[in-house]
Amino acid sequence: MCLLAVTAAQQPQRSYRILISNDDGVRAPALPVLAQALKAIGEVIIVAPADNQSGVSQALTAAPPIAREDLTLTSGLLAIGLTATPATTIQIAIKNIVMPRPDLVVTGINTAYNLGASAYLSGTVGAARQAVIEGVPAVATSMAAPAVARDLVPAAQQVAGVVRQVREHGLPAQTFLNVNIPPMPSGGYRGYQVTSQAAVRAGVERFVEGNRPGTKQTVYWSVYTEGATAPQGTDIWAVNNGYVSVTPMHVGEYDEKLAVMLKAWFK
Repeated sequence: MCLLAVTAAQQPQRSYRILISNDDGVRAPALPVLAQALKAIGEVIIVAPADNQSGVSQALTAAPPIAREDLTLTSGLLAIGLTATPATTIQIAIKNIVMPRPDLVVTGINTAYNLGASAYLSGTVGAARQAVIEGVPAVATSMAAPAVARDLVPAAQQVAGVVRQVREHGLPAQTFLNVNIPPMPSGGYRGYQVTSQAAVRAGVERFVEGNRPGTKQTVYWSVYTEGATAPQGTDIWAVNNGYVSVTPMHVGEYDEKLAVMLKAWFK
């Protein structure tokens, strides 16, 4: 019996698998719009928190047990909702659901900027960072608040442009991209700009103090107003001037210069 060797060209090519998640919840309107835009690039799998988890950063869910709901979004796309934070959702998706592992994780599109120091507080960015810790490249995506419905499709197309570049070129280990998209300018987006992370928050947060209705208990609630300025070359400057901001980020905050100074302290 003669066995013919199968050449690499004859072997079926595995599809590029994109895991999509967010922190706004599996039923957020931006999620299926992003999924539709990325279907032209690869196989899309949606696993997201069951409910809104905005602002939880990279918090993990330890208890109670996490429930899974398989559902069909209004767009007809299949999705999975988990009663977990965005970071834990990513952990479970990579370890238990998406087999083989995804080639890329894309989180968002968040319907509020995650610029500057605000990125540290974001569940959208926290989920992307968690993906990198799990060994999968990631792109976090956000747009201005409040998101305008007509901007969702063009914003998703801008994300698709970034994902195409990541698919073609890859990302170094321990890195991810934080993408922020401004409202659609009248003349269209001015293009992509690779930016640094501004040293200020993307807006102003204050806490209003009051009493819980019917009680004397003091309560506080957050009131956040988006809008900030920062020097040219930063993510905040880019979106304020009509550019799609692409900020390279890395996992780990080890400071080599500070380590040198500390070694002199602890001789």
